[in-house]
Amino acid sequence: MAADDFPPVQYLSDLLPWESPTFIPGSPHNLPSRPEPGLQTTSRNAVSGDTQSIREIYRYAYVTSLSQALGTTSIKFLDQPIGKRNFLGFRNASTASQNIFIDFSSQATVNSWLLLAPGTTILFDTVVPQDDLYAIADAPGAQLTYAYSTFGG
Repeated sequence: MAADDFPPVQYLSDLLPWESPTFIPGSPHNLPSRPEPGLQTTSRNAVSGDTQSIREIYRYAYVTSLSQALGTTSIKFLDQPIGKRNFLGFRNASTASQNIFIDFSSQATVNSWLLLAPGTTILFDTVVPQDDLYAIADAPGAQLTYAYSTFGG
């Protein structure tokens, strides 16, 4: 592999990662862009000065937190995202002993698979459900707190 296979590294900022732990420099973490696998031939593909960021923007969550009062009737509290959901969390914030039941893509009942006892928190941050979400409580006055993040599709 020749030294000219990769474009020269250009720094965008004088900040160094070890001096500012929250700073992620742009260029040093970039790789040359590659053509689509179906377009490769036996000839050598020249790489111009283009770079491709290796950071996965989809791993970063921009969290929205909401709260919903629940009763004994099932309600849809979160629609299926237009893009992709990359973070989802629930908490039963009820002050009494109301249980909350959550279902995916269908009306929730007291027989739904996901049960949140008071004070219980559940977090999906690796494999995140993309469905419409429905909730119901086994007694009036329950409080569901939830947080989610989506990115464009």
